[in-house]
Amino acid sequence: MTELDPPLETLFGDAPEDLPDALLRPYGGGLGLARSAVYANFVASIDGVAAIADIPASSKVIGGQDEGDRFVMALLRASADVVLTGAGTFRQHRGPWTAEAILPGAADAFADLRRREDRAAVPPLAIVTASGTIEPKPGQDTIVLTTAKGADAVPAGFSEVVVIGDGDEVGGAATIAALRARGFERILTEGGPNLMAELLDARVVDELFLTISPLFAGGGERAGERSTFAPGIELLPGERAMGTLRTIKRRDSYVFLRFGLHHEAAE
Repeated sequence: MTELDPPLETLFGDAPEDLPDALLRPYGGGLGLARSAVYANFVASIDGVAAIADIPASSKVIGGQDEGDRFVMALLRASADVVLTGAGTFRQHRGPWTAEAILPGAADAFADLRRREDRAAVPPLAIVTASGTIEPKPGQDTIVLTTAKGADAVPAGFSEVVVIGDGDEVGGAATIAALRARGFERILTEGGPNLMAELLDARVVDELFLTISPLFAGGGERAGERSTFAPGIELLPGERAMGTLRTIKRRDSYVFLRFGLHHEAAE
């Protein structure tokens, strides 16, 4: 089933009609994604928490398994050439990272969308891991982006292992460049927060889809236990990573925001 009752309601911004009819109504309009884009999808609590360290797959808890949030997640996956995650997120979630895994009843509609846009039937998954200490999971072609040292630790079973540089870390700009070199134009990242911080710091994220869940998470006992979706980097006061609001949607008490991202020097 692709129907949402109620569907998402567009409160602000354009709602083009570039989706199949079965997806157009539940989303409250079309998507209007650029042909080439790096876009992120996160859910956060009212008080800005996107991850809770001691809860595996904590985004499910924060998001409350809301049907509207899950629909948006599935739609964004269906629109991507590749889905990008960090190793921690990969370990915590069962996968596969496909639209159909979230909403099996909408598989035909998502397949129709991918045919219309001339995309592969199933988008591959790309994982960023400096250490290479991950285990393959079935159901999806998976590319590992790692360091020279990490490549020696990656076990068999992955589609491809890509070595990025000879240092100890996999940088955000190098990650996107490696995916672009393999022909991926639309790159969706679902995190986790550490990967998002690296991508944001590298200025390579074009758009952010942010679901605000009507829950409070609280602050945790120690700093870092409950994280925003961009921890570990400091932007203000020296730099401003800015969001230009493109759309606002709502469903019940959930709010769905979409921002175009850019950077500028702080005054």
